[in-house]
Amino acid sequence: MIRIRLRLLLTSFNKSAMDYALARLEVALANPHAPAPPLVDRVGVQLRQDDDFDARWPGALAQVSAASAYVADANRGKIAVERDLAWARLSRTVKMMRQFADSIECFAHERGEGRIGGGGA
Repeated sequence: MIRIRLRLLLTSFNKSAMDYALARLEVALANPHAPAPPLVDRVGVQLRQDDDFDARWPGALAQVSAASAYVADANRGKIAVERDLAWARLSRTVKMMRQFADSIECFAHERGEGRIGGGGA
């Protein structure tokens, strides 16, 4: 049951990361003068026993944090980007990735493991 919940959360995170990749491309093409949004990789696609999810998860959190910071900076005017449909999709997918990442972290706390990938409780 526990692995199923984690698998469902990871599937949702990875789906959001794929949607983000497309929105990232659209925003970058529409705003060639602005820095491109940061990359966010999918994590634990198959979640097999030999996957080193615990080692890869902190990197995924850092990527999501970088994407969140990019959106916040653009919303504050520190990065000049067009506020169009592509921007709305990018903002929405970053929010969704953050929510799924937070849920995965909460899941680790429920299991009494602290942060996934180390870091203590």
